[in-house]
Amino acid sequence: MDNLEQKKKLVLSIIKFLQDELNISNLTEEKKESVEVAIQCLETAYDTSSIKDENVVNLLTLIPSTSAKKVTDQQKLEAEKFKNEGNSAIKNDQYNEALYFYTKAIDINPFNAVYYCNRAAVYSKLEKHLEAIKDCKEAIKLDPTYGKAYSRLGIAYSNLNMFEDARTAYKTALKYDPNNTMYENNLRLAEARLAQSQTDVASGGQLPLDMSQFFNNPALIGMATQMLSDPNFRNVMSGFMNVNQIDSSNMEVLFQAGHTLANRMNEVDPSFMDNLRRSMNQQQAPQDNTNPGDSKKPEEPQS
Repeated sequence: MDNLEQKKKLVLSIIKFLQDELNISNLTEEKKESVEVAIQCLETAYDTSSIKDENVVNLLTLIPSTSAKKVTDQQKLEAEKFKNEGNSAIKNDQYNEALYFYTKAIDINPFNAVYYCNRAAVYSKLEKHLEAIKDCKEAIKLDPTYGKAYSRLGIAYSNLNMFEDARTAYKTALKYDPNNTMYENNLRLAEARLAQSQTDVASGGQLPLDMSQFFNNPALIGMATQMLSDPNFRNVMSGFMNVNQIDSSNMEVLFQAGHTLANRMNEVDPSFMDNLRRSMNQQQAPQDNTNPGDSKKPEEPQS
């Protein structure tokens, strides 16, 4: 590689470092803008298109740490045992136990990105989304190409309704795993929810659904009361309270009753039904179909 190519490789590595900082650092909007300008300047000044991504160097690994903890091979094996215990626990929905085991693995070997990513999945299950974000960022610091860490970062952001950050995280995950359909689906979902939230803010809409709109509407209350007073409707509901009486005809009648109820409610108050539909759409959660205990490469567990 000639001197010019070496320079381009260095520049691309710097650009990659700055891009990662945008994704994982808690920078202010002003500082983010400055970093973006720096990236644009470097891209304008140097043509790095001839340099492949696999030739990019993680600059942080070039900086020696005098205080870095050294992990022996024996300690790595011990940490793996705790990780495997965590994997077993999370498969059995024992999230607190899994949290304990992954934390033990991290205490022994804090340089394995998989451990942090796995613990982030547990934190998400426990609805501790800020902790999940912190662990995902730690995993990304250790391995900036770890697609699953970006994906789980996106899930944590989505759970906090931070859809713009979630979108960025999913896009980065797809950069490193472009054929992952789950990442693609979660990205589309984050983009849809971001667009919906922006529309709601612009229109002054209220989400989630405010049920007072139903209870304060005499026409809706009257319509619902009339429906519930209908003997046929009550017979269907009574049948569903008794499993032995459920059959295909009852199901058909129930679906028809539900359809009729929805149409009547839409006639009485269209805005209520519109808010109800949007509220139900917002309940769709991002997917994480991967086993939270998986390593980056299931066929080759990491040490």
